[in-house]
Amino acid sequence: MDYLFKLVFLGEGAVGKTSLVGRYVYDSFEGDYLATIGTDIHVKMVNVDDTVVKLVIWDIAGQDNFAQLRRAYYMNASGAFFVFDTTRPETIERVDEWLNALFTVTGKIPLVLLENKVDLETAIEEKLKDAVKKKHSVPIISTSAKEDTNVEEAFKEMTRDILDKSRDKNV
Repeated sequence: MDYLFKLVFLGEGAVGKTSLVGRYVYDSFEGDYLATIGTDIHVKMVNVDDTVVKLVIWDIAGQDNFAQLRRAYYMNASGAFFVFDTTRPETIERVDEWLNALFTVTGKIPLVLLENKVDLETAIEEKLKDAVKKKHSVPIISTSAKEDTNVEEAFKEMTRDILDKSRDKNV
């Protein structure tokens, strides 16, 4: 292993964080919703441009009663995914709260926004997504854990961003 990176998943409850992690790490999808209690930790080894990277993926509960615990879970994170549900506009509306809590602990780290459940009809206006993208200078990747749409690509983009940042630091 050349690098070890901790990735954290943030977002409201039931947006599909656990499903995205399950799809990526285990190539599986469970349709039944079970709320994450605290956090679930998963590990995956990946090769990126002849570099072996160990990803430690923290799937963090989205319910508000876990807000205090989340700050501890963010410690030493190398990158973060903020996930929102395309069918529920309220899941993107608190993005600033989530990111402020994250960056207060981690400082500025690589971030990717995931618009999940794109196999369903969207209820979020493009101008809202564009405003969030612009404000935070981040990409939004459209994903579907159910149909395995762009899940691998999202993780590859994140891992490359973190690798680039790590290599720049070591120069």
